[in-house]
Amino acid sequence: MRRRLALLALAATFGIGGAFGSRDLEATPLYAARSSRTCDNCHLTPNEWVDPVLAERKCTLSCQACHVDPAGGGMRNASGVFFGRATVPAIATSPRPTQDWDRNLPFVGRRDRATTYSSDLPLGPNRFEDVESFRDSANDRFGYGSPLGASSKYAFWPGRYGAVNADPAFAIGVDARIAFLSQGALVFPMQFDLPMRLHPVEHLTVFANTGARGRRSGYSDAFDDDHTPYFREAFVLLHEAPYQAYVKAGRFVPRFGLRLDDHTMRTRREFELDGALPESRVTGVEIGAAPNYPVLSFSWFRMASRTRGPDSWDVFDVDDGKGAAAHVGWRALGWSAGGSGLWRSRPLAEGGDTTTYALWGSWNPWFSHRDLPVTVQGELDWGRFQRASGRESTKLATYVEADWLAANGVNLLVAHDFADPDREVADDESHRVQAGMQITPYPGFTLDGRIRALIPLGAASEGSSADLFVQLHVWR
Repeated sequence: MRRRLALLALAATFGIGGAFGSRDLEATPLYAARSSRTCDNCHLTPNEWVDPVLAERKCTLSCQACHVDPAGGGMRNASGVFFGRATVPAIATSPRPTQDWDRNLPFVGRRDRATTYSSDLPLGPNRFEDVESFRDSANDRFGYGSPLGASSKYAFWPGRYGAVNADPAFAIGVDARIAFLSQGALVFPMQFDLPMRLHPVEHLTVFANTGARGRRSGYSDAFDDDHTPYFREAFVLLHEAPYQAYVKAGRFVPRFGLRLDDHTMRTRREFELDGALPESRVTGVEIGAAPNYPVLSFSWFRMASRTRGPDSWDVFDVDDGKGAAAHVGWRALGWSAGGSGLWRSRPLAEGGDTTTYALWGSWNPWFSHRDLPVTVQGELDWGRFQRASGRESTKLATYVEADWLAANGVNLLVAHDFADPDREVADDESHRVQAGMQITPYPGFTLDGRIRALIPLGAASEGSSADLFVQLHVWR
């Protein structure tokens, strides 16, 4: 009964969120790699701007440039909201980046809504001393109020993001996905998240993302699940510090590799990083920083047994396992490269010990060639794990993706991922290839369609299969 009451409350809140809009969107490393080519992807271009000293810069291609959670995923901050309105859709509702003015679809036209195509573009503050004069410029249904006390020079500045409330005291969002799968002609709920952010004073944020777990078997199974709803993430964040340093404590997914928005990728699923599963969550502390190009974070955590999901609401529900993660990289303007490590120590009955490593990176030729809107990203993961017998073995997974922005709001992609879940077992590896199109006609609505083919190797090669996967993503 309590679960059903919670569902009713969640549904009621969803109605409010749908009416007032939100800021939530899954992490997409592609956006980070692609946005470097022009600064006004993420904010208005200030007049006579002078770069501040390194400790005060908020310019970074790390996930925290656009997300409330510095590790990426979920609710977006002011920069992410602006990017979602100005750069992602076919019809922009914030000023379109100047380099994208001529990339509109033929039937959309040159002049997008709320976009000025003249030399008189709106400008943001040039100095921290000018911030207060832009305080009343926000007209934002997504964020409300402002933190108590004076503004921090390390926070997002009012006026640099158009009408977006740059530093709200409270924000709410909704992220929902409905999917169609050709195998069985299934229409099913994939995701339903309700993130909330409370930012009562500068440097302190309390964040909780309440989510429902999608089921291919249908709506009733999704909402009757023991972990629906539950805290996907719930943490306290100390931030707005020099060099974009932060400390996060609570429930989260360990930061590792590329946090792709497709949780079925084997670089995520094979290493207990499937964002759709409660058992991927841990409870711990993460510290990190992103001083312009470098990005680094370290975390220590406890976790529940691999065979069970933690309690829906008790973020301290853990068993005997403990672990740590490290994520270090360099995100330059035209490329990125880095590595991650993840270590788990736990009794064999709870999943056993694992060590996992990753090399990841991206290349964005669009940065230097304006007529080549192509971006490539990839990841290589490998590690050791314990079988149920206690014997150790190794596994391997890879992922590579190439994207072409055909026009504003239209992205074409091809991707390949490979997995060998046990290197000592013959013929258990498989390839998966996919090609698709993502269309975002207007901020808050994305239609993603892909043709996918799974190609097992060896004795299992007769099990090859293909499907059509389509999802409607509503992120208002």
